[in-house]
Amino acid sequence: MRTPPKISIVTPSYNQGPFLEQTIRSVLDQNYPRLEYFVVDGGSTDNSVDIINKYSDRITWWVSEKDRGQSHAINKGFERATGEIFGWINSDDYYLPDAFTSIAGLYQLNPDAGAWVGATQQIDRDGNPVCTLIPNGSIPEEIANWGYSGRIPQPSCFFSQAAYKQSGGLREQFHYAMDVDLWIRLAQISPFQLSNTPVAAFRVYPET
Repeated sequence: MRTPPKISIVTPSYNQGPFLEQTIRSVLDQNYPRLEYFVVDGGSTDNSVDIINKYSDRITWWVSEKDRGQSHAINKGFERATGEIFGWINSDDYYLPDAFTSIAGLYQLNPDAGAWVGATQQIDRDGNPVCTLIPNGSIPEEIANWGYSGRIPQPSCFFSQAAYKQSGGLREQFHYAMDVDLWIRLAQISPFQLSNTPVAAFRVYPET
């Protein structure tokens, strides 16, 4: 591979101590050569800060303070990010080995895409596999038709910094489905590049 693109990852978190360390390790253990990582904690009252501190020398920037919700927390991280590729991983999900290398390969294939998307393994609370979610839909009309012609799994979607800034980023009034709203606006700027290779795991359980 030519000089790999710089990847910026944000993890928003609040009281997710049982899962947070696995999430952080899944980012740092990629051993990707050009990575910056931001952890934005909403003022957790569990052991989350202790976990973050354990890896603080390898985290680009982190904070633990009250915020206005998940979308605000993610935007706070991306305000500091400088990579060509942005992505966020929630604190109960995690990346699979070689995820960043796989996404960097998609970037090399189509650097002008609005986003580069792999498949996602859906798992239960204990990490047992449930199914594999294959991305579908590369243009706004397909993505908006969620569940039919479009489905872009959030943990496996990495997107262009330029397109993210042009789109205005996440809309902070949305606390649910803010990802789908962003995908539609990103795809209006440039179609997505899709892959069937799983790059992340998405945990589904009653409190999700």
